[in-house]
Amino acid sequence: MFRRAWEYISSIGIHDEYDDILVKRIVLTNRFSVIAILVFLFSGINNLVLGDLFSGLLIEALVIVCLLGFYLNKIGLHRFAISFLFVVVSLAIFYFDSYSGILSGTYLYHFPLILAIAFIFDMREDKRLMLFHILLIIAFLSINVITHHELFRSNFLTDEKRSQMFMFNLIFSASAVGFFVYIMIQNNLKESYLYIQRIEERRQSEKAVKEALDEKNILISELHHRVKNNLAIISGLFSLKINDDLHEDAKNVLLESRNRVRSMALIHNRLYKSDNMTNVNFEEYAKELISEISASYPAVANSVKIDTDIKNVSININSAIPCGLILNELLTNAYKHAFRDKTNGHINVSFINDNNAIVMRVEDNGVGLPEDYKQKQSLGVTVIESLSEQLDGSFNFSNNNGTCFELRFKYN
Repeated sequence: MFRRAWEYISSIGIHDEYDDILVKRIVLTNRFSVIAILVFLFSGINNLVLGDLFSGLLIEALVIVCLLGFYLNKIGLHRFAISFLFVVVSLAIFYFDSYSGILSGTYLYHFPLILAIAFIFDMREDKRLMLFHILLIIAFLSINVITHHELFRSNFLTDEKRSQMFMFNLIFSASAVGFFVYIMIQNNLKESYLYIQRIEERRQSEKAVKEALDEKNILISELHHRVKNNLAIISGLFSLKINDDLHEDAKNVLLESRNRVRSMALIHNRLYKSDNMTNVNFEEYAKELISEISASYPAVANSVKIDTDIKNVSININSAIPCGLILNELLTNAYKHAFRDKTNGHINVSFINDNNAIVMRVEDNGVGLPEDYKQKQSLGVTVIESLSEQLDGSFNFSNNNGTCFELRFKYN
């Protein structure tokens, strides 16, 4: 019953949308109000028992004033509520310290008050308020010291009654300090528990995300594996149709189609084997693709040397597939047409990152392009144009002691 009432009083003025820092302030303000009310209530009773009717009734009136703290919190004036309570308590201690004299020990209530200021206010946001309340306490203490506690001194109280009041004030001020220390320890333990709980929740969340990511990677890896297998089947079907009985033109069409399929299958194979499911190391891929294409043209492969200048560039699959297909078309055309009647063919392939733009350059020392290559609109050139548009890139062919192709596209 008491615990339930205590929790209810502590939560007056709290709304669901409040953050943890504001909730903590409201709870502590409400609890400080309870402590102040209890101290004033019993101090007033003590003064009435001692026969000091005026001070007893005045202190009991302060109980009603402290109840305003709950109301201020309830209407949303949280910062003002705690400042109001601290000012009221500081004024009460100042007045009754002078009224009762130094022998009464009323100044002892400054200790729990200072502790409350340090505990309730947030040093990062409330430095000025904290400084104001600390300076107010120092100012009141200084006034009483300077005036020798004579400003509001009561002639009713004797030294014997002041001594009795000292014991009462000592017990209550020490109890208030102890209560605040208890609340601080309890609050720290609660925050530690919540911190540990949040760490555990975050660990569990990270574990769930990692498991989901691992599962996603497995599914993506399996997808790449299946796509690669399907493309390998298609490539195999093309290979089955390539035989010596076919016309040379039909054989070339099947061979080129097979190489296009293989260029895509190589990318999915690299992604399947890699830990990175989105990016392809184009240097390794290009070397593998060059090897595949060279094997497709054994008659000229031994007379053609291919050099590569690829600076370990990784690109995503959306760019890798078009680039691979373009490279496949260029190398296939070079093997088929560039080195007729030549025994020292040379192809240079470069693929570099130039200020967030990818530049692919393929040069050979072959016979060069015919002047009317644009009018002929061969399938290879059409494929290159379409794939360059897919990359939002620009390309050009030129003749310079052979054929030179350059493609440039933005890569983020």
